[in-house]
Order: sequence, then structure tokens, then C-alpha cells
Amino acid sequence: MKQVVRTRFAPSPTGLLHIGGVRTALFAYLYAKANDGVFVLRLEDTDRERFVENGVEQIIKSLDWLGIHPDEGVWYEEKPGEHGPYVQSKRLPHYKKYALELIEKGQAYYSHITPEAMASLREEAIKNKVPFVYKQSMEPVQANSSTEGLPIRLKIGSGKTIWNDEVRGDFETSNDLLDDFIIIKADGFPTYNFANVVDDQLMQISHVIRGDEFISTTAKHAYLYDVLGFARPKWAHLPPILGPDGKHKLSKRDGDVDVLDYQAKGYLKEALLNFLALLGWNDGTEQEIFNIDELIEKFSLDRVQKSPAGFDLQRLDWMNGEYIRSLSVDQLAEVIKPFVPAQWLGDMEYFNKVLLLDSDRLKKLDEAKYIMEIFFEQPSIDIKLLTQKTNLETIKLWLKDISESISLINSAEFIHDKLEKVVRDTALEHDIDTGQLFYALRISLTGRTKAPGLFDIMVALGKDETLARLDLKI
Repeated sequence: MKQVVRTRFAPSPTGLLHIGGVRTALFAYLYAKANDGVFVLRLEDTDRERFVENGVEQIIKSLDWLGIHPDEGVWYEEKPGEHGPYVQSKRLPHYKKYALELIEKGQAYYSHITPEAMASLREEAIKNKVPFVYKQSMEPVQANSSTEGLPIRLKIGSGKTIWNDEVRGDFETSNDLLDDFIIIKADGFPTYNFANVVDDQLMQISHVIRGDEFISTTAKHAYLYDVLGFARPKWAHLPPILGPDGKHKLSKRDGDVDVLDYQAKGYLKEALLNFLALLGWNDGTEQEIFNIDELIEKFSLDRVQKSPAGFDLQRLDWMNGEYIRSLSVDQLAEVIKPFVPAQWLGDMEYFNKVLLLDSDRLKKLDEAKYIMEIFFEQPSIDIKLLTQKTNLETIKLWLKDISESISLINSAEFIHDKLEKVVRDTALEHDIDTGQLFYALRISLTGRTKAPGLFDIMVALGKDETLARLDLKI
């Protein structure tokens, strides 16, 4: 019988969900969907000291915005499944049960060593220039057998632990290098290393897809699976995401920030998902733009790369621009509404006309206000900028000649080709350099050197507004 693929994303709400975490969630989601499987969202909230109160809400909102919806697990209201609850702090009896079973079998023990004694042993190892690996033989002799408030440690036996990674191949670790690590803390909460193994087993997770930072602890997990008598899942560790320098892991400064910041800046979720999918995976072709259905159809672990992936913000901006230009004007207007003043939306026919002129220049939706405002607000004219090529008095004479010519155009003929002909004919008649004239017209109409085509601007503004702006009050 074919195994049902079950993947999970199991963030710890000790901070906000950042880009690296979303990439992990996306790959787990894509693999589940590509194999008609189940994607589970679980919260690993056992680190109570670092727990962030709004962390859970931010995680759910981020995944919801991106459309990475779990089939079961934590959500606004828990999505039902047979393996809940899906929050670790609500699963403490499970961990205690398995920890006690290990103690009964002599494979775990209550640890009496104090933090001070542990620090002393560690300092001694550093002094002797040997690795510090804690074993049961280092436990202090106890005068009493009370276990109240003591942590439980896993007893690591001799030999070696071998495990396989779906991306990187086989790993082998000598058990002499593995600590007798804590599985239940003194406060009764499990450690990450113990809880995630128990939960993955009880939730029937078939594939554990996560960041490469967990490679160093996977030998411990593999050992735990074996001593608990659990069948191991398949592990797949994703390549690290490097910053723009290609040397260091992605940082907050480089873009590893709260995922919802990308929403606030005007990135489309489709573009961000596409971009993240290509951070460490490709389908073996030159294709760069994928919709979610294509990603699901083509995704496989054997196309996940071993080498680090580079986070290129310029590439994300390019990709976002491609997605923006794929929208119809009505679709674009809808997603842009939160980024522009409400009063601009009073005349949607005019708004859409302006939007069509500017959409090719948009890379992010939060750029819309600046780019479009020249059509909604009287521009401020920088005299120094205006007179870079010609003196002000000459410019005013030019604008007067042009205004007189275009004022003769009736409103029905106030169109691109007609305007261009009239302006060029006027320049020829008055022996005006067209390069200098077009520059002066552009600054007078928009206050900027970069804007849509000159005659497109005039058409969008309309005859009256164009003439008003050419009548410089300076």
C-alpha cells in the first residue's frame, strides 16, 4: 500500500515569520500537494521564555495572505484532523508518556547535575581542548532519589547513527559525539528535539522538510526514532538563503523581515511565492514565471539544490513587475486601492486611464502613489531643474507659443498624434529645438524628468489642465 504523503510546517512563535520560514512552508506545501498529500500546520510553542504573544497571529496571517493553507492543524479556528491538538503546549501528556517509557527501559534518566557543575565541566573541556559531550557517567552521586523538578535526559548508547537526506545524501555520526541531551525540561515542557520527533510520529508525518540549520541535530532525531521504536520519516534539508553578497546568510537588513512587510510594500503574493519557489529549486528549464498550479505540478525534492540560494531583491522586483503587468486594468486598480488616497478613486474611468499609462513603470504597488500623483495633484516646479537647458524667459515664450497652438485643438481631437503634430509644427515654425522644448514641457506638466510619454500625459490631463499647467506662475 502506497504511503500517504504528509508534510508539516512547525514554526516556533518566538518571533515573527520571516522569508526563510515561508520558503520552508512553501516547499512542504508544494510537496504535499504535488503528491496528493496532506499539509499540516503545527505550532512548537514549548520555549515559553521566548514566546511572542502576537507571533501565532502573525504566522497565520502571513500564510493566509500567501494562500499556504493547511489541510489540518492550527488556523483561525483549528482545522480538524485525527492527530490534534496541533499546539505543543497542549500535548504535554504525550511527551511525558514516552519519556517515562524510555526511563523504564533504561534509555533515559533524571539528571541531577546543576547548571554550575555543568559550566565547570564545560570550562574544563575547553581548557583541555577537547569537545564537551555530556554523558550519564558525569552525573553527580546523589544522596537521595527525589526526581521532583528534574529534567530528563536521553541516554545515548555506543555505536554510530546513520541517516539519509533526500537532498544531500547519507550522513554518519559517532554516538560518542552526541550529548545525553535533555528531552523533558525541569518545567515539564519537552525540548524541541524530543517534541518534534514524538509529534511527527503521532501525526504520521512522512516527510520532514526544513532548513539546513537542523542538519546538526538530525542525528539526535534519528537516534530517538530508533530507541522509541518509531519508523523514521524522510528528511529533506533545504539549502540556506544567502544575502546579496553571496557569502552570508540572509539577514533582516537584506530582506529576511516580517513577511507581512512585503504585503505592505505592495508585492503580489503570486510574485513572492514564485520568487521563493526558485530559491533552491528549479524544474530544469529556463522558465522563471510559474503560477501556483504549475509549481504544484512540477515540484519534486530531486530538483532541490544542495548549494545555497541567493536572495536578489532586484529579481523579486522584476518578477513583481511582471505579475503587475499581467493584470487587467480592473484587477490592478483593485489591488492598488489600498496604496493611493481615497479621493483619487472618485472617478474610476480617469483613474484607470492614468493607471494604464503608469503600469509599465510599477515594480511594487506602494510606488503607485508617487508615480500617479502628477495626474491628481498640481506639481511643484523646481526652477533650477526647469532651466537646466534654457533660461526661464525663453521657456515661457516657448510655452506661450505651444499653448496658443494646442488651444486651437478641439476637445474631440485632443489625442496623441494630433498633439504631437501641432507641437512639432509649432517648434519648427518658431525655430525651437525640440529636445529642449520637450524637456521644458515635461517639467512644466509634471515637475519631473521621468514620467510617461509627453503627449500621453497631455491626453490624460485633458486640454484645460494641460493649458493651466503650461501657464507657469513663476
